[in-house]
Formats: sequence, structure tokens, C-alpha cells
Amino acid sequence: MKASLKVLSKDDLDRIYQTALDILNNIGVNIEDDEIINLLKRNGCKIGDNRIVYIPERLIDKCLKSTPRGKVTLSGRDSLKDMISGPDQKYPFVLSHVLMNYYDELGGAYRTITKEDIQRFVTISDALDSINGIWMCTLMPEFGQLYSYYEYELAIRNTTKPVCISSFEPSAIPPVMELAEAIVGGKEELIKRPLTVAFCEISPLTWNKYGCDMLKATAKWGIQPVITVETPMGDTGPATFAGNIAQKIAELLSGLVIVQLLQEGLPLFFVVPWETFDMRTAQICLASRPDYVYGCAVGQIEEYLNIPFYSPVSPDSKLLDMQEAYELGFSLLPRMLSGNKGIVIHGLDQTHAINNELLLMMDEMIISGRRMIEGIEVNEETLAFDAIKEVSGKIENERRNGHFLNHKHTLKWYAKETVPRRDALIDKYRREKWLESGSKSFVQRAHEKTEEILSKHKVPELSSDIESKIKEIYKKYNIKALW
Repeated sequence: MKASLKVLSKDDLDRIYQTALDILNNIGVNIEDDEIINLLKRNGCKIGDNRIVYIPERLIDKCLKSTPRGKVTLSGRDSLKDMISGPDQKYPFVLSHVLMNYYDELGGAYRTITKEDIQRFVTISDALDSINGIWMCTLMPEFGQLYSYYEYELAIRNTTKPVCISSFEPSAIPPVMELAEAIVGGKEELIKRPLTVAFCEISPLTWNKYGCDMLKATAKWGIQPVITVETPMGDTGPATFAGNIAQKIAELLSGLVIVQLLQEGLPLFFVVPWETFDMRTAQICLASRPDYVYGCAVGQIEEYLNIPFYSPVSPDSKLLDMQEAYELGFSLLPRMLSGNKGIVIHGLDQTHAINNELLLMMDEMIISGRRMIEGIEVNEETLAFDAIKEVSGKIENERRNGHFLNHKHTLKWYAKETVPRRDALIDKYRREKWLESGSKSFVQRAHEKTEEILSKHKVPELSSDIESKIKEIYKKYNIKALW
């Protein structure tokens, strides 16, 4: 039987969803764009004072029907590594997130991220089988108004896995689209394997000018949008789980409706972080007990709506310490066990920093989570009656002396059931052996492993055709090469 977590009944989900529909119909959404307001008006929405738009249930139903369901793709250089979210998924997809700063645990430095930091982090992510893709959002000052172009190029140079980028500056859209077309093999192929870009709605229930511009840009260019809502408990969202989830769904559906009216049939993702306003520190916390509870529910909500959810895991800890491990584990595992289709791991310091060694901790937790999902298989062979009988039948001097160490049953099932690591990253030796090996901490061992990966793992270079296309893009859009 497979392992799973469920904290909401079908009746609970129905009531939350109906509340979301009531919010859109009776409370409405504030929209800072006349073009979108008029579009919604032409499709049966009522327009109130202060740019408040009231969206009826029938329009939501219509737009849900036109939204592609089932399999939705996040793509990169290698089509065989595409992340196809849908009912056939065995495990949740996991993306590592490149952020604005780098924390060097061993050197004690916290600094603005560099191009070299990005290259190393993405390369290690490319090497780890537990990581399925890369999410880019560095906002590096030296990239200027073309940051999304530079981030995309940096990513595709250092991984063949899928890439998602966060937000766009308008001037960056054309060059990114041209590069994306070259990567996948032309405009027609890009329709099948679209570029994916994330951006935020503003809570409570507001699409500001930038968000509206992004909705229109994705529709115009055929970009697959990732609509994000952030509704911290007790701040811009209710302090109850049910109310907060209902508001989240309402905000997500408002974006879905606008996308489908702008470009019917455009596939999309939702990003649904859980945040809590900490009344003691007056800080927005991303990893706390409410987040762990929500992690148990997010897979159920995703299944109910039948739209792919990417749920962030965002430790608040500033260090690679016990708090980091606790927050990462308690945020990640509930999402995996609840059936969440996609998880984005932000690193540390409330989405502000990344660290290479942390990738190895993530790797271990993801592998363990996958094994938990598989659950326990009970059948005649796993019950091992014959093996127990055979081993127990070995008797010497009236005492049983058999063991399972070299039994064929052990040889067949040991690795499948226990999923052991084949390196020394997770220390399992006796203390004397650990002392002989240098008394190294997990971070020290992880650092050695990351350096080994970087020395051995080689990401295939871009083809000469793509390199030529990049040079054309540089010249056409007056882009300065930064590497």
C-alpha cells in the first residue's frame, strides 16, 4: 500500500471551493487594467466601483473547461527530461531554485550571487537524479533590464533539464523567446514544449498593473504562465486554513479566467506557497507549523482542481543547521506524501539564498520521501515465509545459527526495500571509524561531494547552431555577453 496524507474530506473541499466561487462573484477582484476589465465585462462580469470586477460561476466553469488538463509540460534542452505533470506521475517533480544570494557555510560568507555560483549550483542540480528542473530568479544588478534573458541563457548552458524563469522585463521577452525557439527546435515545437514564466497576483484579490501586463504578455507570446498567489495567514489572507485556502483558490481562478479569455487553451501552472505572519517578530514566515499542515493538504487541493500545483519549500533558517534540516524536512515530506505534483525548494533564509551543500541534503530527503511514497508491499514473497523457514532450519549444537546475509531473498530485496546510499555522505559507521575518517560533519562531507560532482559531471555543450543563434540575438538586441 502506498503512503499518503489527507487532512480534508470531499465535503471540506466542496465547501472551500464553493466559498472561493462566492468570493469571486460577491467580493470580486480589483484589476488595474482597463483592457482586461473590458474583456471581462464583455464576457458577463459585473464591474463595480474602484475597478472591482465580479466574476460569475458560469464564466469560471467555461474557462476551466478550456484550460488543458491532465498532462502539462515544463521543458528544457532535452525533451526526454521534460516534466510532464499528470496522473501518470510516480513521484512529485522537484525543482531547485536559484536565488539572489549565496551562503558559503564553510567560508562563513553571505554574498550577492555571482555567475560562477549560478553555474556551479545549476551543474550540481543537473547531476542529481532527485532534481528534475531549475527555477531561476536572481535579479542580478549586472543583468540590468535583461535579467530574465541572462538567467535563461545561464540555465540552459548548465543543465539539460527543464527551466522556469520568474517574471519578465518587457524588453527581455523577444530575445528569450527567440532563444527558447532555438532550444526546442522552432516555433511549432515551442507550442508543444512552451517557455514557462512565473509571476504573482497581489493579495488580497488584486491584479496590479504589472501582473496584468504579465497576463497579457503570456497570452500574446504563447508563454506558459505560472500564476502565483501569496496570502500570509493573518496579513493579506485569513488566519484560518479553510478561509486562506478559499481566498487562494479564488485568486488563482481569477488569473485562470483572464488567461483563458486572452488566449483560450493556453496551459498553465499554479504556485501556492504558504506563509504566516508571525505576530511576535512581525515577519512573514515561510516554514512554520501552519506550512507543515498545509503541506498535508496541497496535494488534495491540486487533485480537486485538476490543475498542476508547484508548492514552494522555503526554510527560514539562515544557516545549514538543525533548524534548516527541521524546516526542510517538515515542509518537504508532507507535500510529497499528500500527492503534490511539483515542489520548488528555495534553499535558506526565506527565499534569499542558495547553497551547494544543501542540494545534497535535499537529495537525501527526496530519495527518502520517494521511498515513503512507495509504502509497503505485502505479498507471498515479501512475507518471506519460505526464507524464514529455510534460515531457521539451520541448526548447530541444538541452536539455530542461520542468517539472511547471503540469502537470495536478501540479495533480491535489500536494495529495493532499504534504498541505501552507496557513498559515505550520510555517516553510518561506528564512532571509531568516523574519527579515523576525520570526524567530518555532514556539511564537510557534502562539500567534498559537491566538488567531486563538479569535477566529474559535464553538461553537454550547446550545439553550434544554438551558439550561432545566441550571437545573432546579441547583435539584434544589443546584448552584451557577460561570460
